[in-house]
Amino acid sequence: MSNAETPPNVVEQRFLNILKSHIQGWEAKIQNDFSAQNYQRELQNLKTDPVYSKFALDCPEYVLVRLIGRMSISVGRRLGEIYDKLPRFVASARFNITPEQVAEKFDGLELDIGLRFSSVSSNDENHVRTTLQKFGFSDSGTDGAGIEIRYNFNPNDSARLRKDISMVGHLKAANLFPIYLIYSAISPRDDAINRLTRAGWYFLQGEQASQFTSELFGIDFLKFMDEPEVKEEIHNEVQRVMKSIFTSEAFQNVEI
Repeated sequence: MSNAETPPNVVEQRFLNILKSHIQGWEAKIQNDFSAQNYQRELQNLKTDPVYSKFALDCPEYVLVRLIGRMSISVGRRLGEIYDKLPRFVASARFNITPEQVAEKFDGLELDIGLRFSSVSSNDENHVRTTLQKFGFSDSGTDGAGIEIRYNFNPNDSARLRKDISMVGHLKAANLFPIYLIYSAISPRDDAINRLTRAGWYFLQGEQASQFTSELFGIDFLKFMDEPEVKEEIHNEVQRVMKSIFTSEAFQNVEI
């Protein structure tokens, strides 16, 4: 199928379906974590813990703090998954290559997006090169681009950094230009970014990362999400799911 045979509205509808599937994942987590059974289990664990009980944290209120904290982590992770998986789908459709070609593997490490010029048309190769140059990158002599994507960037252990350093080594060996996109503008850790930059990664953060993605794929999903009908649909669905926390069985055990 050529690029022209994939209408933008089809891609956009698939994107909306992906968003809804992740929202449904939040709903399932709420139903499980905030159930009466799980609430009682959490409370009992606190009561029998030698530390929490001594500090009077074996109480219903702290159970809710723990549950909401886990929910916040889940939301962040799922946002990361959206930014991880969606660009792969868009890259596959935009450049008419298979998902396996997009998510190329190097020594067991899976790249988010791989665009080898040998796998795309000459027009698409020119488009990728032009996009790289537009954002200040010199890709002279490379055979394509290797892109890693993060919603936020706050690596908590050296293992994650070692994997990123290993990946950029594989990309350079394969003569693929290494680009690291971080969509959040408030989460990056400068020390880790500096370390990865020294290893060979080229970073784009915040609005620049979003602009690069839109330029590369020719579809602005952030703009699509701001369309009134789409925005209302997402807002209503998320609000419905989030409000279910406060009507859950766990919350019924606490007087607010």
